[in-house]
Amino acid sequence: MDIKSLHEKYSNGEMSVYSYIESLFNKIEKDNYNTFITLNKENALEKAKELDEKLKSSKEISGLFGVPVAVKDNILTKDLRTTAASKSLENFIPMYDAKIIERLKNTDAIIVGKTNMDEFAMGGSSETSYFGPTINPFDNALTPGGSSSGSAASIAAEEAVLAFGSDTGGSVRNPADFCNVVGFAPTYGALPRMGSISMSNSFDRIGINANNVNDVRELFNATRGKCDTDFTSIDLEDFDEDIDLSKLNVAVINLKDEYKVSPQIKELFEESIQKIKELNVNIEYIDIDHLDVIGEVYTVIMCVEVESNIAKIDGLRYGQSVVEYDSTDDFYIKNRTQFFGEEVKRRIVLGNFFASKDNEQKYYKQAMKLRWAYKNQIDELFKKYDIILSPTTIALPRKAGESKNDASSSFDVGIFNYLTNLTNVPSISIPMEKGKLGSLQIMGNREEDMKLLKIAEEIEGVIR
Repeated sequence: MDIKSLHEKYSNGEMSVYSYIESLFNKIEKDNYNTFITLNKENALEKAKELDEKLKSSKEISGLFGVPVAVKDNILTKDLRTTAASKSLENFIPMYDAKIIERLKNTDAIIVGKTNMDEFAMGGSSETSYFGPTINPFDNALTPGGSSSGSAASIAAEEAVLAFGSDTGGSVRNPADFCNVVGFAPTYGALPRMGSISMSNSFDRIGINANNVNDVRELFNATRGKCDTDFTSIDLEDFDEDIDLSKLNVAVINLKDEYKVSPQIKELFEESIQKIKELNVNIEYIDIDHLDVIGEVYTVIMCVEVESNIAKIDGLRYGQSVVEYDSTDDFYIKNRTQFFGEEVKRRIVLGNFFASKDNEQKYYKQAMKLRWAYKNQIDELFKKYDIILSPTTIALPRKAGESKNDASSSFDVGIFNYLTNLTNVPSISIPMEKGKLGSLQIMGNREEDMKLLKIAEEIEGVIR
């Protein structure tokens, strides 16, 4: 279901808002995909009634009217439980909304509930969630990816039409790819991060999952823009020009053997590039220096930031705490031992290791130098090209359960995702063939998100 189809059904009386939203909750309970941690059923059905009354007085439907939206469970929702999929926040009820939720509530959209995810967004399979893994609706035997597994899966399962996720190193685009839906990670700060539980401050951005690019744009336009309480937030210029793909300059990243791209993904990618070439688009192949170590660069910086961010979940400021302890040290040790999962503990330890006095120069400073090198390369490329194309991931999803005992599993497929987060540019993932796993990632220039979405919509029509 997309927004256009949904609005047509509302307009012609094929279904009411209430009947549709009620059917979604019935579907969620029946599906058993574990896409949601907390449902917003009572409030959603109440709003659906109000919208049906509104529909009686006006047949004009636009925007997000009656559109069910799922929200990743690390985005604060006033009076609706927000757990970040962690035992430590199992009973946390926020007192205020994240800025994007505040803006969403000013529309006629309906919040379905809070989606499952990897604990504190740390993981790439949903299997680190305290509430159990999300099941991939595309193929129940495969991992749905992560960390925004529930958000992407809710779209694939038709349990929502739109979903908010968060993207640190591909956490919206990776599950979009694995669940065969669209995933958008905008320019850093284009969607305010105020009210999101941060994993890695300099990488995190709020993202969107949907069935098509047009639906992504609808939610993005309703919630984007500068926020007074988030100094990293930005305003974007609108882009109203028509796109002629034949007039674009397009860069395609060479898929070197050392990247170990899956044969199926490589084949679909080459077929998609060929379809674009047939429109007389100017395409040139490029190389990105040091791409073979980008996973290590991302991991070092991310873990250092995780160690700092997670410090506030200590049982005093936020999070559950033990009742019995012998000392202050014992209090912190017991809280972190009992209420954090293994992946969270692992990244805290790595962050302390990389940031320690003996290792800071060896690891963190070197990683930051390479981050700057990636940024300089991307900036130079966008002086010449309108977009850069790559596969979204380099591998197909693993079997469910295979990632649990592999500490590196969440870092081994996202080299092209990492590039956009390290350089703070927007990108969107679009399935290359309906019903077949493998997605095209389209990267745009920093703060040119509206142009990127226009181009992506044209490309979507060509390859799908």
